[in-house]
Amino acid sequence: MHLELSKEQEKKLKDFSHEVIERNKQHNLTGHKDAKTFYNLQVVDCISAYSVCKKTVAENIVDCGSGAGLPSVVWAILSPEKKFYSIDKNEKKIQFQKQLLIKLNIENVETHVSKIEEFNLDKQHTVVIKAFSSVAKTIEQLKNKQHQKNLIFLKKDDKKTEEELLEVPSLLYDYKKHQYVLNKEKMVALELYDSKNSHN
Repeated sequence: MHLELSKEQEKKLKDFSHEVIERNKQHNLTGHKDAKTFYNLQVVDCISAYSVCKKTVAENIVDCGSGAGLPSVVWAILSPEKKFYSIDKNEKKIQFQKQLLIKLNIENVETHVSKIEEFNLDKQHTVVIKAFSSVAKTIEQLKNKQHQKNLIFLKKDDKKTEEELLEVPSLLYDYKKHQYVLNKEKMVALELYDSKNSHN
């Protein structure tokens, strides 16, 4: 992690972890069984990813397939000045997020029960995807969307991710790798952007 967290941010992130594990007893939000492991593996991953790509994200960020709120809730705690749109087709997961946002007093996240291909935002925005789908499949689902500055995929920096990149039409997208390490494992915030319309 390269970001300095305030005590308030750290408390909110740990409270978030506890809330996820508590609700996980009723609904399948994560495979982790305790808050410490969830924090060290999932929350720290989101923090580390944000630290390497925060300069490239727009003021509005759409989290596709947000599940328990990763990375949208974590990033919203880190950047209260930005607006986040948390999208998931699972109503129970979005209901959990709504209750969580009220409990933790997080005001810069808007939740939506929706398929990602059906959600539209008429402002320039970044799309972020963590553990949701392959790069090519996500691009297909988001084709013809307007106002996208870039797409950021949170992935392992491995052969599988390289193979996914080969499936992406190179004439349509350029990419940058924002690399980081999580528990000695190479990770990447993979940024894709329209090579014709981008100023990156």
